[in-house]
Amino acid sequence: MEVLFVAHRAPYPPDKGDRLRAWRHLTRLAALGPVDIVAQADSEEDARVARQGLAELCREVHVFPRRRLEALAQVGLAFTTGRSLTVGWHTDARVARALADLDARHDYDLCWSFSSGTGPWMDRLRVGRRIMDLCDVDALKWEALARDGGWPRSWIYALEAKRLLPLEVRLAEQVDACLVSTNQEADDIRSRGRPRRLEVLTNGSPWEQFVDLPAPSEAPPVVGFLGQMDYPPNIQAVRHLARDVLPVIRRTVPDARLRIMGRAPADEVRALESPGEVEVTGAVDSIPEALSGVRVFCAPLDRGRGIPNKILEALSAGRATVVSSWAARALDGSPGTHYVVADGAEERARVLAELLADPARCDELGAAGRLYIKEHHDWEDVLDQLECLVKEVAAGA
Repeated sequence: MEVLFVAHRAPYPPDKGDRLRAWRHLTRLAALGPVDIVAQADSEEDARVARQGLAELCREVHVFPRRRLEALAQVGLAFTTGRSLTVGWHTDARVARALADLDARHDYDLCWSFSSGTGPWMDRLRVGRRIMDLCDVDALKWEALARDGGWPRSWIYALEAKRLLPLEVRLAEQVDACLVSTNQEADDIRSRGRPRRLEVLTNGSPWEQFVDLPAPSEAPPVVGFLGQMDYPPNIQAVRHLARDVLPVIRRTVPDARLRIMGRAPADEVRALESPGEVEVTGAVDSIPEALSGVRVFCAPLDRGRGIPNKILEALSAGRATVVSSWAARALDGSPGTHYVVADGAEERARVLAELLADPARCDELGAAGRLYIKEHHDWEDVLDQLECLVKEVAAGA
């Protein structure tokens, strides 16, 4: 089976949400036959690193660093002509030429497209079978961000949500199979269109990497958060923990601390640092090692889309995990058994304080959470589902 894989961002290194998901999919596709990849990167350095990493997996690798001035010009053109700004941002003549050249030289069995920004790339290809991974459904992510983005960002986000959603719905109706990451995304697409074949393909977690971690009871009374720390929903989450939740926790657990972990912390995240109370680590070398130092993980995420990998990693690490009811919608576990659901500053502070003061309960909750991951989010099981789908689509089933 020959596959053409197109991605809005090169899936290497697999160190954050979309790249991690796309990389895992790519590894299984490459096991089925030769894969050629066309993708973009944010910089020349990112492109160089991606080319080196993908060369071992793919037959041909075409990764183009974004020319920002040209991309911004395309965004401006899209803005004035009523088109999606996302599509404008990903418009690149080099991508078009590479795709035309590959299409002329190969008879692909399948085109795998990651993110709706690449949807227009497929329009001129001869490939008969197409799978689109909409992942988190970007238009609905922009819609969520518009609610608290601040002027003028909120207006731009709302505009892009309005323009991109029809494209994503149309793609779901046209391709042979469309993937999303949660049942919520599937319901959202079905409520707006009539997808030809819509499949929920969750994210997995490399739980094997976490099996040797000590129990949470062996960690100090630290509440942890891990993520890309210049992403607005993550910024909002840690600001809430530091300002609204931690002070209440410390009334009953005086030595409780908050540890904010993850790359590229924004200035407003750095400003939360307080000796002995709030620590901002920046990027971590090892996620398992970083999570081993916290007793409880809290993800008070009330915005965004999809299934947060940070929650899967925390559960894999056997940490007692507290999530919002919004985040819990992406999980199939049992609240109170595999993780705890808490909303609002008062409830979160109470739940976190109780867990920090009860190491045995943390161990019980952490062990159950890890078992849930093994049973529901094992990457090999997820990729077996992917392989079955690919074979059915390629066969015209």
